[in-house]
Amino acid sequence: MTSPPLKESSSEKFEAEKEDSSKTVFSKYYEYLPYNRHRKESVLNLLHFRETGLTNRYNNYNSSKTKWTSYTRKNPCFYTRSLCAAKFGSSILSPMISNINQTTEEVDKKLIRPRQFEYHPSDSCLMAVGTLDGEAVILNHETGNIVSCIFPYRNTSSIIGLCWLKQHPSKLLVGSDSGSLRLYDVSNNKSTVEFDDFEQLTSVHVNSSDDRCLTSGYSKKVAIYDITTGKRLQLFTEMHSEPINVAKFSNHNPNLFVTSSFDRDVKMWDSRQKPLTPCYTVSSSRGIVMVLFSHDDLYLLVSGVDNEVKQLFAVDGKIQTDFGIVSSGSGHNYTRSYYMNGRDYIISGSCEEPIIRVCCAQTGRRLRDISLEGSGRGSSIFVQSLRSDPFRHFHMAVLVAYARPMSKYEIIKVNLLSSSRSDEGYQAGFNICNSYGKGG
Repeated sequence: MTSPPLKESSSEKFEAEKEDSSKTVFSKYYEYLPYNRHRKESVLNLLHFRETGLTNRYNNYNSSKTKWTSYTRKNPCFYTRSLCAAKFGSSILSPMISNINQTTEEVDKKLIRPRQFEYHPSDSCLMAVGTLDGEAVILNHETGNIVSCIFPYRNTSSIIGLCWLKQHPSKLLVGSDSGSLRLYDVSNNKSTVEFDDFEQLTSVHVNSSDDRCLTSGYSKKVAIYDITTGKRLQLFTEMHSEPINVAKFSNHNPNLFVTSSFDRDVKMWDSRQKPLTPCYTVSSSRGIVMVLFSHDDLYLLVSGVDNEVKQLFAVDGKIQTDFGIVSSGSGHNYTRSYYMNGRDYIISGSCEEPIIRVCCAQTGRRLRDISLEGSGRGSSIFVQSLRSDPFRHFHMAVLVAYARPMSKYEIIKVNLLSSSRSDEGYQAGFNICNSYGKGG
């Protein structure tokens, strides 16, 4: 006599439903792999498919599971994104964190104390580093070698603003918190233009045609200068009711610019309007630390105090993505965010937290939280500023601050596509002192 089949117990049903619910919640708020890939893929299989158009017959698992349509394969970004997702999946436990080594005799003689940095727009090896001592150091960030060094001018204090010219890549605009502003040719370390001073400067930016630059500071003023003569063309007062920490030109329109203020407003402006009035104003619930355009000018990335990060449509200021990062409750937790991989992802960090958050720019879903705490780095490390590498997907540089055992900063590099950590190399970074919520 055959026994009747056993029915699935209620506990098993509950566990199955719980697992399905957990997957649904996870997929709503998090990405398992970049670019919405749902399973780990073999790099070798992807390369084989790219070269031959055929799946790898030695990799039956991936071949049977992966469906690459003709339309998908024709997408020029398909292989880059797929390879990134595959490499990301293989290093998902621990991204590589390393320092920019100081290797030259010049560094041995004098310690570099950075305050700001910017990647070069066309040379993948170069980075400009502004220091607390008023220097602008051109650094090969791959080798750690100093390419050139611009020494302080007059009584220049901390270099707080740096901007490379787009059409003249050897030209670097350098601004200090004492208000001095100068244009240098880094090929010969000579100053080519000296600008009228701008008090309490925190931000400098050059427009898309390289003929004007924009400054803002710890005041309610914004100035536009002629790049070739250094003369101030326009001075705007009372644009906001609180200090304007960051102002940025559009990447493609030389007349449009956006301002962000601790009065909780972001404003879009057109310098051709007479009298100058904002194109629109977007208000936030907290003071705004910084704002910038996406590379194609479709969006604005807005970073407010204590992790209030949003992406707006640049055309009208409407919210496209609210990243929903949890606040810490501190009114001094200044948050800065930048785009990564074009405008596919954003990276965000705050000056009272040891975490870098990586989120999908379109959906807001979290890809990864990178903790900088760990072996050899102590427990009091915070993110002061950060930039994504414009030439390498899922790479970034971060200016971090240590509160204990002694106050110092250093620049580190994070590679999300590699898991081999260089703890030994991390130990000797760029030491600098405390700074606050100024600049980007």
